[in-house]
Amino acid sequence: MLPPFFNVGSMTNKGIDLSISQRGQFGGSKGIRFDATLTFTTYKNRITKITDGVSFFDSNSPANEENRVGGRFTRNAVGHPINSFYGYKIIGFFEDDDDVTKSPTQTDAAPGRFKYQDSNGDGAITDDDRVFFGNPNPKFSYGLNLNLGYKGFDLNAFFYGVQGKDAMNYNRWWNDFYAAFQGGKSKIALYDSWTPDHKNAKVAVQEVDGNFSTNNTVNDYIMENASFLRMKNLQLGYTIPQSILGRLKIDKIRIYIQATNVFTITKYTGLDPEIPTSDDRVSGIDLGTFPTVKQYLVGVNVNF
Repeated sequence: MLPPFFNVGSMTNKGIDLSISQRGQFGGSKGIRFDATLTFTTYKNRITKITDGVSFFDSNSPANEENRVGGRFTRNAVGHPINSFYGYKIIGFFEDDDDVTKSPTQTDAAPGRFKYQDSNGDGAITDDDRVFFGNPNPKFSYGLNLNLGYKGFDLNAFFYGVQGKDAMNYNRWWNDFYAAFQGGKSKIALYDSWTPDHKNAKVAVQEVDGNFSTNNTVNDYIMENASFLRMKNLQLGYTIPQSILGRLKIDKIRIYIQATNVFTITKYTGLDPEIPTSDDRVSGIDLGTFPTVKQYLVGVNVNF
């Protein structure tokens, strides 16, 4: 019989939660009414202890993916944020055979392949050269809930944003390397991969087989900035004047139109920078989410 699971580690979260509200009116009693609430949250997460004699453990990677990339994406270590991205840091491409010879020894090194950082300076790229290179926990998040009213019209808008959040866009592993998937490729793979005539590229040379120096180990190539600002909700309504409703013996009629996820401002190339997941062990790892759903509604509220 297996012993029960129990918590042995600890971590701290230090930060600020701020909420500011303001309401008022412009232009006198018949002017524009407003009600606004601004929220701001920032925190710093740190693991302070795991268990006696253990300073780190690697989180479970998505099913079967660690076999493809030769390792796990995240590491939990004392002194670092939870689920930090961990692996090899890319510092450029091997320019030619001479560059390979002069550089620290690296498995599968060849012109056009990724050159990794020799973090400990011992002249050889090994497991000890892996570093923490990304954090899925945002630096801060914010929101704005705004209500406006003028005569019978009302407008509600809700904005939500996240800043300083890193994400591993695993879709790029499939789309940017021919060795990963021989089907449809990204524009980067087709037009901006390394060749002897195009050394200022964004991705390594395209090859039939993957290797340690391209896509067969965890590196920071697929990491992106997943900061975003999104209008989550927008609603415009109109309440019919009571002078008209009195004849119909109706207390209130309000007609409205509503839209959700109206727009998103982000540099993230995946389908949804929020990267929803029910498993915190893969927080910030985008395995291919559904596109953000936009909804448009028209409704009527009637009170008798």
